[in-house]
Amino acid sequence: MKQLYFVYQVSYFKPLLLRLENCGLDVASTIRKSEIRHFDLSNSKNYIPTGVVHDFLVALKKECKIDSFVDYLSCGFCLSELGSFGTYIKGQPTLKKAISEFVKFSNILQTNLKADLRIHKDIVVFSFSFLEKCSHGSRISENIILVILCQLFKMYLGNNWNPITIYIPNTAISDIKSLSPRGKYFVQNNRSEYKFVFSKSLLDTEVCAISLNSSIVPECQETNIINIIEQVISSYECGCIPSLKTLSIHFNTSESSMKRLLKSNQTKFSNILEEILYNRAIHLLTKSDMNINLISENLGYSDSPNFIRSFKKWTGLTPGIYREHLRVS
Repeated sequence: MKQLYFVYQVSYFKPLLLRLENCGLDVASTIRKSEIRHFDLSNSKNYIPTGVVHDFLVALKKECKIDSFVDYLSCGFCLSELGSFGTYIKGQPTLKKAISEFVKFSNILQTNLKADLRIHKDIVVFSFSFLEKCSHGSRISENIILVILCQLFKMYLGNNWNPITIYIPNTAISDIKSLSPRGKYFVQNNRSEYKFVFSKSLLDTEVCAISLNSSIVPECQETNIINIIEQVISSYECGCIPSLKTLSIHFNTSESSMKRLLKSNQTKFSNILEEILYNRAIHLLTKSDMNINLISENLGYSDSPNFIRSFKKWTGLTPGIYREHLRVS
């Protein structure tokens, strides 16, 4: 399967962490032991590779000794818990509009998610699938998306809404039984994607007690692979800049494959890294009172002389002189 460098956006992932934590799961402990600890979760626009997220979800499930996150996420769950994206979807006046907007902006959740809405006369087919090889971690992620979508349907149609048929990739519906509609319908197993088939008449269902949503329309995720790689590197905590080997592992690819990809786009890993370090250095020199030693440490340099040499190569000035020029001007 072609490597597409899939990512989660922190604006979606962090609310999930908060939800699980509020349900009593020791999220913080698992974060400290996983690669997630190296990423800055304070910036909602940061990216995390799906492989890193999936490994974390598997580890959390194992450490908490639970069979599934479904019950933890579905009990009393509200779409608005998903930050601005959830609030935006919840604010749509009809089920049709809500599903349409979910399909349009689904890659805000994770870039490996593909959703579609089709209407055939009186029948509606809403489907979604993942654009990567199935794994334990991706299956957990699928169930989380199911929680979100089932909550969406319940919000407009109630607990007893009746689809015509549900298609699932699994061999059985038992692991998501608590999410399933309570009415009578057909279930088709071992399919290539999830599908909800239901009557077109349900699309115009409104939520009476909902206020019109006035939040800003969500921004779509970056799709250019080089920009995604740059954004992921920028999403690491200061002082935790990854090596090419680490980044390749996070994207489930090889160093040689990533080098070829970067070369085909007229760049190198070292160039991307230098650009990020340069931008961070300029930000710290202009926006903070940190001394040069602290800035070099914050950027991950082994000592300040190495940072000073790098900065002089970038600008022709030492960090101290650069800062002094800013103060004078």
